[in-house]
Amino acid sequence: MAGEIGYINLTDADTYFDTRLAADAWNDIVDDSTHSTKTAALTTAYDRLFYSNLFTLPTLALATAAQLVILTKAQCEMALYMLIHLEDEDRRKGLQAQGVTQAGIVKESYKDADLMKLPIPQFVAAILEDFSTAGHEIYVSAVDRDEDEEDMEL
Repeated sequence: MAGEIGYINLTDADTYFDTRLAADAWNDIVDDSTHSTKTAALTTAYDRLFYSNLFTLPTLALATAAQLVILTKAQCEMALYMLIHLEDEDRRKGLQAQGVTQAGIVKESYKDADLMKLPIPQFVAAILEDFSTAGHEIYVSAVDRDEDEEDMEL
């Protein structure tokens, strides 16, 4: 699996984007011989997905063939999102990090919790639904007995 960047190599990523509608942000990249922009996009996309706490993803070595189909698609879609939106996202996160709670020009308001949220496009989240950590939380609650033992009938 030489040349893999996360779950996919550049050749397979190019093939994916050749068949994807509205993939100009990828297909229009004029890269040097090292393909540094495409490599960076795939690497950053992989890192965002793999190291987020939103999914439990296998490593390349442990992924099954069926999982790799899903994982490569998610990585490519995440890379495309980041090529299109990362600069804007960085600006927005920068404002939040500075403590800005409202941006009047764009009519947005931010909560403190927004700063720690990692943006994942809805389509990518849907692709990775089987790997999602949502709903796997364990909740513990104290339980008290409400009745007296004398009132209990056997």
